[in-house]
This record gives sequence, C-alpha cells and structure tokens, in this order.
Amino acid sequence: MQNFVLKLAGLGLIMTVLFFTSCGDDPVVTNPLGPDIQFVSDPAFLSSDADVIIGTPFSVKIRLSKGDAQLTSLEVKEGTTKLATSRYTINGGAIVTNNPLLITGVDKDGVTYDINILPAATQTVGDITIYSFSVSDSNGATDLVDIAITTAAEPGTPITFDMSGVLFNQAGPAGTGGLDLDTGTGVGSANATADIRDLGIDCALPNTSNWRKQIGTVNGADMRKVDVSQLENFSFATVDKTEVILEAYTSGTALADGSSTTCGGATVAVTDVTAPVTVGDLFVVFANAKYYLIRVDEVNTTTNNNDDNYKLSIKY
Repeated sequence: MQNFVLKLAGLGLIMTVLFFTSCGDDPVVTNPLGPDIQFVSDPAFLSSDADVIIGTPFSVKIRLSKGDAQLTSLEVKEGTTKLATSRYTINGGAIVTNNPLLITGVDKDGVTYDINILPAATQTVGDITIYSFSVSDSNGATDLVDIAITTAAEPGTPITFDMSGVLFNQAGPAGTGGLDLDTGTGVGSANATADIRDLGIDCALPNTSNWRKQIGTVNGADMRKVDVSQLENFSFATVDKTEVILEAYTSGTALADGSSTTCGGATVAVTDVTAPVTVGDLFVVFANAKYYLIRVDEVNTTTNNNDDNYKLSIKY
C-alpha cells in the first residue's frame, strides 16, 4: 500500500511539472531581427558613390527585406531633408510616391524598387550630396543605405573666348570693314587677319538706304548660318563647349559665294555671303583651325555717312 501511495505521489509531481511547463509564458525575443536594405548591383543603376553630370537624373535599385516584422515604410532624403516627391519616381511612376512611402500588400514581406532621382537645380559643379534610403518595420526597427553623388561638369572642351566685336561698313573709314574673330578687333576688309568682312554699299541706291547689311568671309574662312531647328535647346547664351559650336556648324546652312562692287566699278570676290542680316542671326565661321560662333546683337544704320556697323557677340 505504501509503495502505491509513493508511486501516486510521484506521478502527481510529474504532472505538476508538466502543467507548469506547458502553461508558462511564451519566450521573449530580446534581439528581434530588423529589416534590411541593400543597393542592387545592376549596370543600369548606381550602387555606389558616383559622379553625375549637372542637371542629369540618376537611378538606384534597392532591395528591402523584412526581419521578424513586416515592412512599413521607405523614406528618401537629400542631405538631411526629405526629398520632394516631385523629383523622384518609383518603378517608373507605377507606384504613387509619398515620402515616406507607405509599404502595403505583399510588399510588406519584401520588395525591390527602382528609384529615379532628379538632383536639385541649385547644385553646381563639384557639389557632393548624400542621398539616403531608410526602411522601417512594424516593430519600429530601421535600416539605411546611402550614396554620395558628386555633381560633374558636362563633358566637352570649354570655350576660351566670349566677347563682343564691332564690324563696320566696308565703305566707311579706311582700315575698317573687316573683323579679326580671334580678338574681336575691327581691321581692314583686305587685312590678312580678317576672317569676315562687310560687303559695303549698293551705289545704285540712295545714300539713306544703300548699305547692303551683308557679311561674307575672307582669307579662306568658311561660314554657315546656324539652323536652330537641327539643334536641341540651342541658345547662344548657354553655349559653353566647343563641341556644341562644331555641331552647329555641321548642321548649319551653307552660304553661296558673291562679290562686293565699289562705286568705282571694282569687283572683289567674297565667299559665303549672307542675306541682309538681322538682330539675332547666328553664324559659325571655321578659320584658323577654330570654330567661331557669332550672334548679331545690333545692326546700326546711319543715313548721312558710312559709319553703319554691326555689333556681334563671339564665342570659340
């Protein structure tokens, strides 16, 4: 009988231990696994610090992975400021961009995003900007990656000369009528340093209106009229690379040769003669192994002398 009681007591003790073991609290996770964010290496995307040409957008691909909790949001910053949603898209605009972006649906368990960013218009060459991408989960845990973007100059050869010059009526004072494009200095129309010249006057017309307002080339120079319809967003003011001037020359309109006739009947051959020029006309002259971009800024006509002149802006 005693053995039976002892056995019964032992069985009760075992059941008590099992009961308390099975009814205890669930274990507490003291170090939950947080979310993970990584740049994806892809030839079409940046995944490390890089130079980006000024005014040019760039793209990154980021992979978000959940840890012990689902993903909730993604925040994008430019420096210390949240990036304006007007300056970036996610998956080509397929996802409505908010900042931070609320992650929903199956994306909560992990997702990869393509993000295209347009840097600030205020950035200048040499600026370094940090773009950071931070993911959060429902436990409040976060992870972050960032990339440093250095603003780089547009490729090409910078222009070295930007100034104005005055070209006078060829029938005006001696030593005028030509223009040295290297210096913007007025010279005689037959001077060896002249690249372009004025065609003088039409003696058959009244003095008040006999200036031809035409320009041609001399000394082997070649001139074409710029056809802005063949160029993208072309503006004299923004041209800062010699390659742009070359493109304007290559796509420009060739000019026919002509001549200049004095009132005494002497005729001088002139190459690449323009139509009567007007303010805003653009030309490119090839001479001295350089390409010169010319804009007509003023056409100044006189009625009682031959001091008529053009004011030209020159870049090369």
